[in-house]
Amino acid sequence: MSPRRTAALVAAGLALLLLALGWAGDPLATDMSAVLRAPSVAHPLGTDELGRDVLARLAHGAVVTLGTAGTALAASALLGVLAGCATGWSASAPAGLVRAGVDVATALPPLIVALVTTLIAGPSAVALLLALAGVGWLPFARQADALTAQLRTRDWVLAHRALGASRTRIWRESLLPFLAPATGALAAVRLPALVNTVAALGFLGLGPPPPRPEWGAMIAESVDHLGTAPWLLAAPVLALVAVQAIIGAALPRR
Repeated sequence: MSPRRTAALVAAGLALLLLALGWAGDPLATDMSAVLRAPSVAHPLGTDELGRDVLARLAHGAVVTLGTAGTALAASALLGVLAGCATGWSASAPAGLVRAGVDVATALPPLIVALVTTLIAGPSAVALLLALAGVGWLPFARQADALTAQLRTRDWVLAHRALGASRTRIWRESLLPFLAPATGALAAVRLPALVNTVAALGFLGLGPPPPRPEWGAMIAESVDHLGTAPWLLAAPVLALVAVQAIIGAALPRR
């Protein structure tokens, strides 16, 4: 195992251990006698303006931030692969129109599209998930379309079709396994940006409504206390940096 992967595994293990410690705490429990306390044994990452334990909020917020990003990524990959398979398998004019529409939509900034969608639908976890998946499927569709178009002209695929194999069987046994490695690689590359998008929308107040903890919302809440309680900003920011570093270290180099 390479040093980069070893470092990634060690960092991931330490992060999971820290989050496990925080998971045991109540992220919503307030203690007005312990407002804005600095990190200590009782509160390893300090407390916020309502006396809530920052480590507990960071741990429970990870489920929201990383869980939303992961779920949106899985939904985007599934929808995009199915759409790309459908257009790549067909050489018809409607498929070409869909392909052109996907190419145009891919040029739209994902953060702006998600921002507009969540503004219209209102802040909620479901609206955030739909907004992210609504634009996240496009790159997967383009990739699946290109690879499917290559695969459907292979001799062994043509032989299967000549022998009467159904499209469902060819897709299940040949096409989807062929697409799996490329889809997984694209998902790994897109995950860090998606985590940042979830946090950015949370920072703007377009994530799950308070008091539910979320890393972007925690950053927004820390702005008024930068001078007196810098740990409020440091905790979620360092968590986001750690996620980017771990994913980046785990990705294979070319």
